[in-house]
Amino acid sequence: MLHVEGLHISSKDNVLVKNVSFSIKRGEIFSLVGESGSGKSLTCLSILSILAEQLLVKGSITFTNSSGISERIENMDSKTRKEYALKKIAYVFQEPLTALNPVQTCGQQLKENIELCGLKGKKEINLRACELLAAVELVDYQRVLNAFPFQLSGGQRQRVMIAMAMAGDPDLIIADEPTTALDVVLQDEILGLLKKLCVENNRSMLLVSHDIDAVARFSDRIAVMYKGEIVELGQTRDIIQAPQHLYTKALLACKPKPQNKGYYLQTLNDSIAGADFIPSAIPIETSSDEVLGKLAHLVKDYRDGTKVYRALNDLSFEIKKGASVGLIGESGSGKSTISRLMVKLEKLDKGSIEFDFKNNKPLTSNIQMIFQDPFAALNPALKVGNMLDEVLQKHQSELNKGERKAALETLLAKVGLCADDAQKYPNEFSGGQRQRLCIARALAAKPVLLICDESTSALDLSVQAQILNLLKDLQVTENLSVLMITHSMAVAAWFCQYLVVLKNGEIIEQGESKNLIEHPINEYTKAMVSHT
Repeated sequence: MLHVEGLHISSKDNVLVKNVSFSIKRGEIFSLVGESGSGKSLTCLSILSILAEQLLVKGSITFTNSSGISERIENMDSKTRKEYALKKIAYVFQEPLTALNPVQTCGQQLKENIELCGLKGKKEINLRACELLAAVELVDYQRVLNAFPFQLSGGQRQRVMIAMAMAGDPDLIIADEPTTALDVVLQDEILGLLKKLCVENNRSMLLVSHDIDAVARFSDRIAVMYKGEIVELGQTRDIIQAPQHLYTKALLACKPKPQNKGYYLQTLNDSIAGADFIPSAIPIETSSDEVLGKLAHLVKDYRDGTKVYRALNDLSFEIKKGASVGLIGESGSGKSTISRLMVKLEKLDKGSIEFDFKNNKPLTSNIQMIFQDPFAALNPALKVGNMLDEVLQKHQSELNKGERKAALETLLAKVGLCADDAQKYPNEFSGGQRQRLCIARALAAKPVLLICDESTSALDLSVQAQILNLLKDLQVTENLSVLMITHSMAVAAWFCQYLVVLKNGEIIEQGESKNLIEHPINEYTKAMVSHT
């Protein structure tokens, strides 16, 4: 169906994609995997010729439709390419909350796509919209059609995006990181749904991801991209069971697993070096039986007009001094609501949250948060040094200018950056480096409790391993308590001593990490554990 030959993409200064070639057969699920910046998305965008104008593209991309007619996409005029984008090749983007129009209902956006694909008549369009929602297993048609994107969960929004992509009954679906921000259970549901839509209609899919484990469960073949090149291509089973390239081995080795608990994770640099990796033990956490924070019978309601949505329902757990607690659950389960309540960004309806910090510092000094997206969390107009100095002045006001400069350099060193980085702006750093800056900023307040709110979910597996190693190292050396909020059971099981599993605003299971992983009771917990 699709044949890419000798694809070469370059900017004025850099070569971004080098001599990429692959084919996708009709009915096949083909995956491109690799880190951010490896060229995956550029390769996909080139298929519809929707790259930035300043990029130079060479090579050929041939599409063969269901009638057996082949066309070179790079030779098409803009009108023909638009027709292909509507009816032949569908694109499902990573973040539906960004891709969907926030001021239009999902129904308006879905029906607009249907009309653009050629269907006329209000009744016919409405019927087709319901058919598409049924195909993506959203059976509450009217509620979804009338809802704005923010009124739906992450999984529901992604299903709406898929329904919009299916409006023209395409031959090929390009799914670009469609499940990155979803928990493993929902991830499998979405990928399973995409595969079902392909199998039932003999469609093909080009699946893009930085998580080789996730796509492996659904792909027929995999191509691994590294620094703009395909370094390994083959049947999924062969690549997973016997990877040949060092980079492929690294991607598979970087993911945290319960059996690696107590040892630092292998990173990309460890693997690319070529020598056998010998994991080093993490110093034992110095947690005690002393309770640092007690959350008791939390109830939180949100109101939408006359409707009341219960986000948290009679929820209780403890955080001990020096301990790591994992708060795990799908989007909408109440994880982030708990963190916002803890730092008083939200008000409780019922219940209590009590901390015993044994100092007179304000709450903002004792509790610091590291957020999911380091690109959004850092002020782009401030140099790193000014940003950290601002925090030091607020939370360590006893330091003079010279002492703050020394403290700033110490903070940067702790997170693996150098003193010269203080003179740079956030846009001069990679995603992983930006997250290190967020960690340094949090540490500047000398907190007792660190809340990591999905702080590694948007990172590549190799960068995630570096950040998790850093956080664990800092937790032990700084004697921090950590609340790790995540949708990844694998991350929580490796990092945390205690696990709290949430679903629909309620705790369905909690206990020591080892016991919960080895003997899960709830079916939802069992499903999450099965993917660790």
